[in-house]
Amino acid sequence: MGALDAVKLAIVRRRLLANRIPKDSIYPLETWMAIKACVTAKNERELKDIIGKKDQEEIVRNDIDEYQLFMFRKQLRNVMENTPFYRDRFNDLGIDPDRIRTMDDLNDIPFTYPSELADAPMLFMAVSRTRTAREFSTTGTTGKRKLIGYTTNDLISKIDIIASALKSIGMSGDDVLHIMFPAVSAWDPGLMLAGACKVAGYGSSTCSSPDIKEQMTIMKESGATHIIGLPSFIYRVTALMGSETDLRSLKIGKIISTSEPLSESMRTKLQNAWGCNVLDVWGMTEFGLACAIECDERNGLHTDEANLLYEIIDPDTGKRVPDGKMGELVLTGLTAEGTPLIRYRTRDIAAMTAPPCGCGSKFNRKLVKPAGRMDMQFKVGMGYKIFPLLFDEALFEDENVIDYQLIITKEGFKDVLTFEVESKDRSDAARSRIVNSVSKIMEIGDGIKDDLIETPRVVFKEIGSMEYSAKAKKIVDLRENFDL
Repeated sequence: MGALDAVKLAIVRRRLLANRIPKDSIYPLETWMAIKACVTAKNERELKDIIGKKDQEEIVRNDIDEYQLFMFRKQLRNVMENTPFYRDRFNDLGIDPDRIRTMDDLNDIPFTYPSELADAPMLFMAVSRTRTAREFSTTGTTGKRKLIGYTTNDLISKIDIIASALKSIGMSGDDVLHIMFPAVSAWDPGLMLAGACKVAGYGSSTCSSPDIKEQMTIMKESGATHIIGLPSFIYRVTALMGSETDLRSLKIGKIISTSEPLSESMRTKLQNAWGCNVLDVWGMTEFGLACAIECDERNGLHTDEANLLYEIIDPDTGKRVPDGKMGELVLTGLTAEGTPLIRYRTRDIAAMTAPPCGCGSKFNRKLVKPAGRMDMQFKVGMGYKIFPLLFDEALFEDENVIDYQLIITKEGFKDVLTFEVESKDRSDAARSRIVNSVSKIMEIGDGIKDDLIETPRVVFKEIGSMEYSAKAKKIVDLRENFDL
C-alpha cells in the first residue's frame, strides 16, 4: 500500500462510527445507530433540543423516531433546494418540511416511483456530477435502467453500515469474508464489501467467476471464515461441490445471503451442508447493499434506521399500515447526498415488527422477510398471485434440484405451467415428486381443482445446460393475453 492510500485509509477509519462500537456491545448494529443519533444531535441544535444530551446507552425507541423525523425534514429541505425533480414537485404542492412532526404526517408527502427515476435519473441528483464519486445502475425487475449517484460521504456511510453489520454477525479481525457475486456488475457489491472489510480490519477474498471450482479454490486459499453472495449461486456451489468436498471441514462461521430471495428450504439445505447459520440480507441498488440484515434469531431483518426511514403502506390506498401488517415497503434515504429519494415505492411486499428482539436489540424495528415483488407477480387460475419464492420452497426441497425456470403458457382456457429443471435425478420418480410438491401449493392446487390450470409439467435439463446468470427471471410468462 502506498503512502497516499495509507493516509486515505486512516482518514476513512477515523470517520467510521463502526470503530466506536464497544467490544462488549450486545448488538453492535443497534449500538452503531445509537452512536449516529447522538453524533447528529451534538451537531444539530434542533435535534439536541428534542432528544437532549444523551449517551448511546440511553437512546430509546422514541429518540430514534424523533431522529428520523428530524432527518426527514432536513432531507426535504435539501431536495426542495437542490434536486430538480423534487424542487418542482414539492414547491408546486406547497410542501412545508416543518409540518412533518409525526409519522402520520408522512402521508402528506407524495411517493416517488421507480419509473420516474428511470425516466429522468439526472433530475434526482442533488449534487453536481463532479461531486459524484461513483455511479451505479440497475434495471431491477422492470427492465428500465436507473442511475444512482454516490458521493464520497455516501460511500463511507455504506461502508460504515456494512462494517457494523459484519461486526453484528460476529466477525472480528481474524476473520476473512469470501465475496461471491458472479456476473453482477451494475451495483458491484464486491467492491463495497471488500472496502468495508479493509477499513474495518477484516480480511476478504473476492471471486466474480461463475466457475464453482475456482470459487472453492480461492475460498480455501484465502482461509475464508464467512461467505456472502447470491443464494442461488451459493446453493449451486453447495449442490455441485458437496459430493467432492466436505463443506463442513472448511469451518465457515456464517453464510450471508443477499440480493435475491432466500427460501426456507434452501436455507435449511445450506445450513445442513455447511454446518453454520445462514443469514438473510435485504437491500437494493437505490439505497445500497446492507439495508437490513438478520441476526441469529432469524425471525426478521434488523433495519438501518440511521440512514433509512422504513414505511409499509397499503399498495391500493397508499396509506401507512401498522406494524405486523403486510403491505408495500416504502423507503426514504435520510442521509443520501448524491441521489436522495423520498418515499420511494420499492414494490416489495413485506411488514415491519416492533422491538425488542431475542438477540438483545432493544429499539430497532425489524423487517419481515419480503414475500416477493409486486412486479414479479403473475396471476394464474382464478387470479391467484404467484411469485418465485413459492416455487423455490417447493423445488429446492428436493436435494437433487440445482436450478429451475417456470414457463407459463395457455392451452384453450387453461394455464400451463412448465418447469424446466436442472437436476441430478431425471427419473420419472423425480418428475412425479416435483409435480406433487408444486401441486400442493394452494394457488396451484386450487387452480387444478377448478380446472383452470393443467397438471404441472416438468422438463429435465442436463446439469450445466442452464447457464447461470445473476437475478435470472425465474418465471417467464408467454401468454398473449393475461391480467397482471
